Amino acid sequence: MLKPPSLRNNNGTLQVRVRIDGKDAFVNRLGRWSDPVAVAKAQAISAQIWSDYQQGCFDRSLMAYQPLIGGKQVALLEALRVRAETKRQAAAVHAHKLLERYGKPIRNRSEAEEFLRWLREERGLSDCTIAGLMSHYRQCSGGSAISFLTSSSGSGAQCRAKC
Repeated sequence: MLKPPSLRNNNGTLQVRVRIDGKDAFVNRLGRWSDPVAVAKAQAISAQIWSDYQQGCFDRSLMAYQPLIGGKQVALLEALRVRAETKRQAAAVHAHKLLERYGKPIRNRSEAEEFLRWLREERGLSDCTIAGLMSHYRQCSGGSAISFLTSSSGSGAQCRAKC
């Protein structure tokens, strides 16, 4: 990224445009271009992206910067729903339902670790089950905060050793 993200008017809809490795990527669902509150929020998102990039903790998937709608990560939930419908596998459906039941955003390492704790302690899931769920979350999240779960939990290595 050579320069800070910019705001974009897409037929009256507000977007944040980020140039990553010579390709455009967008943060959507920010509101209307004519809404000053939405523009201010978009400017804050743009500033956060640039700050994270400068500090070396930029989320290339942009999932961490997507706005929450009704307190939920719509993009990740939608990707999991589509995956569950197309794969028609119990594990894919289970991954979607669990994240939906959790009901909290997962946008940074601490939130990811809290989700992992919830899976283990409150849902009583084994490391092998969690490792299977993580494969679905990783594929749908594009490497966002969910990816911290696999690096911090060690579930995958433990599961391969046990199973």
